[in-house]
Amino acid sequence: MPEPMSCCHLGGGYCERCDLLVGLPGLHVIGVERDDGGAVTVVVESAQGPMGCPACGVVAHRHGRRDVRLVDAPVFGKPATVVWRKRRWRCPEPACPVGVFDEQDETIARPRGLLTVRACWWAIGELRREHASVQGLARRLGTTWRTVWTSIKPLLQAADQDPDRFAGVTRLGVDEHIVRHEALLFRMEVRDLHRLAVAAAG
Repeated sequence: MPEPMSCCHLGGGYCERCDLLVGLPGLHVIGVERDDGGAVTVVVESAQGPMGCPACGVVAHRHGRRDVRLVDAPVFGKPATVVWRKRRWRCPEPACPVGVFDEQDETIARPRGLLTVRACWWAIGELRREHASVQGLARRLGTTWRTVWTSIKPLLQAADQDPDRFAGVTRLGVDEHIVRHEALLFRMEVRDLHRLAVAAAG
């Protein structure tokens, strides 16, 4: 029987099939691990290449790499983490205020973000279509409520302020269950306010 073909059996280069499977444009897979609970950790990096300083444009000097851990969308129903080995540079221009800086790609993660962009949109999709709770999403992502909410809140606010969000909409429906629920809450609040007012007057 011939030897099975592996896409990763050759060293010294990146595996295009692994890169395609992970799907983070511009980043290459250099390692994958799965823990005893099934959670997956994928280590990625960008290829070496020149970089200009974002402030002054001078070609920067390489300054090593820094590992940044990001919560990613679940893989095969299990939490996933991306470890991005970010390239670092140092601007050689003495008058430049930047100094040392890291590579950034806001299509993958916002600067100082805790979730990948696709994990944020995955969570928002679950909220919209599956009526998931933020706590439930945090559990499925393997992180905390605060981490999920602080990551998706700016995207939700931007979507709310987008004037084109109703483009093409011709009708709006009303969920009867929600209407009844909100009416019940309103009546409860009115009774509570009345009770408080009577107590204060007495």
